[in-house]
Amino acid sequence: MGTRLRRRGVAGRRNLAGLLVVAVASIIGVSAYAFTASNTVAAHSAGAGSATVSGYTVASPTNYTFSGDGTKMEAVTFDLDKAASDVQVALTAAAPAKADWTDCGASEGTAPYAVTCTFHAAIPDAEGLKLSVAAVSSGTVTIE
Repeated sequence: MGTRLRRRGVAGRRNLAGLLVVAVASIIGVSAYAFTASNTVAAHSAGAGSATVSGYTVASPTNYTFSGDGTKMEAVTFDLDKAASDVQVALTAAAPAKADWTDCGASEGTAPYAVTCTFHAAIPDAEGLKLSVAAVSSGTVTIE
């Protein structure tokens, strides 16, 4: 009989150890939840919207200022159909590269909205075949 009591005692200790492990795991789990439940995030907004994007019309005539010998274009003046907060131009023989663009600033006055732009470097007459204009109604033009 004494042997049976020892076996029951060992089995009882195993059950007690199992209950202790479950209790400790529960306490750790509840503590971890308490820490994560206390996080706060400030209110903020996120979203998307849409608006109509329409182009500008460059009115004719477009006037160029030539160098003294008449072989290079130094500036261009033209009118836009709407006011622009910033305008950039490129005068090239083909599609303009980033380095070809010159910032002209905002259009002037009231309709017609005049833009005068002096190129960084005078453009040889034979290379000034295509005038590209980028304009925005608010902010600044970014060419990338």
